Amino acid sequence: MLKHSMNKLGRVRLAPVVNLAMNLAVTLVVTLAATMVFSVVALAQKPVEQKVSFYLDGKIGDEVVKKGTYTVVIPEADQGSFEIKVGKKTITAQFTKRQNQQEADADKMTYRDNGDGTRAIATITPRGRKFTLLLQDSGVASK
Repeated sequence: MLKHSMNKLGRVRLAPVVNLAMNLAVTLVVTLAATMVFSVVALAQKPVEQKVSFYLDGKIGDEVVKKGTYTVVIPEADQGSFEIKVGKKTITAQFTKRQNQQEADADKMTYRDNGDGTRAIATITPRGRKFTLLLQDSGVASK
């Protein structure tokens, strides 16, 4: 049986061991809830990584993406930067995401003529996704 006593106001005062156990239980529940919230947020912001096939050579900034299949890393955000892994090099560019009505049945790109005989990649729509990346001209980096 739990030991208890009455305080000056006539309320039951629990033994210190019971108070400690209750505090630990509340702390444990709050910690578990916070961990679950942070886990859901971390999972929701995991970037999409998939192979995309480019059918023509095209530039992103000063870097040329040759015809071929590359891994593209796209964050879940509606705008920001994405990466194209070209061998040991990573090309990073700024984008704005436009939602589409239907999933793309194939990888699709549009190109812009640079006027010097080269093309710049203007948009990328990855196969199986309901969005198109609208690429911006600036903000390209290479690692």
